Amino acid sequence: MTRLRLALVFMIAISLQLTVFIDVRIFGVAPELMALLAVMAGYFAGPRTGPSIAFAAGLLWDVYLPTHLGISALIFAVMAYSIGSVEAGLFHDSRLQLGVVAALSTALMVIAYALSSEILGERGLIDMDLLKIAAVSGLFNGVLSVPAAPLMRWALGPGLDRPVGAANRPMSRG
Repeated sequence: MTRLRLALVFMIAISLQLTVFIDVRIFGVAPELMALLAVMAGYFAGPRTGPSIAFAAGLLWDVYLPTHLGISALIFAVMAYSIGSVEAGLFHDSRLQLGVVAALSTALMVIAYALSSEILGERGLIDMDLLKIAAVSGLFNGVLSVPAAPLMRWALGPGLDRPVGAANRPMSRG
């Protein structure tokens, strides 16, 4: 059942990314919804399950990108593992904390994607706008993490083998 729920969330996110967020942009930058799902996977599913969910989200996103297949998938999986590993040591679980994690992680993923693509021969992703794109995408995803969190919790379901950590408690009003 969890896989079906995740597939539904993935389809909703990719549909929104490719339809609504084609036109909804701030400073010419759209949110990175699949990256947001990768962050949520690492945050809520932990370092064991989160990377495989994030890899699937990245692979789905890579199908639509005009660059090398698998770059997003690899970057998303590594970030989800990092987030899942660090999450248990965070002090408290709040919307603000999740928003900051989502914003910083998304910005790092955008930069890592550009650098990885450049290494593999894809030219033109590293330019003067890269930091602006990373910052705006990060801020977008930081804000979108608030409505995305309950959706991802639902998709992961109660049966997921999650490590004990801050994200396994209900989110506080902080």
